[in-house]
Amino acid sequence: MNYTIEIALVALAILLMGLIYYVITKEGEVASQIRSIAKAVDDLHRELFMMDKRLKQELEIITSLQESVPVSQNSLHAELGREVNEISVPILESLGHIEGSLSAYKEKTENRLRYLEERIRNLSLPTSISGLDDEKVISRYNQGLEVDVIAKELRLSKAEVEFVLKINQLR
Repeated sequence: MNYTIEIALVALAILLMGLIYYVITKEGEVASQIRSIAKAVDDLHRELFMMDKRLKQELEIITSLQESVPVSQNSLHAELGREVNEISVPILESLGHIEGSLSAYKEKTENRLRYLEERIRNLSLPTSISGLDDEKVISRYNQGLEVDVIAKELRLSKAEVEFVLKINQLR
């Protein structure tokens, strides 16, 4: 009797270690994805900053050139200024749209991050799968039901159902 209890405890310990390993690897994947998204957002912000800086420098150069031109050529420079404005306005509008898109993307990313953090905080390891649940999973699998359907019927996670099938060498 003690021998079977020891085997059961060892099996539970192995199950627990497997679940902990699964959670840690998933957390690492999520963290990696979040880092790559953050890097992409930082790169886009940096690029926007550089474009804005170049645009301001070009506008300063144009203004200084307009001031240095004699009065007789002011009409030519006014024409040039209008053309530059016509060219720069769409660029500024595009930058505004890009900045808006980045803000929306950043907001979306932050919401996803908050959601993931909340899910990780609320994550709890399953207490255990009882032998009765094992039998139910196996019998439904033998009846030809899919893993998703079995999980919904028995109110287990898909991973738990797959784990039971794998332990019993059915999958």
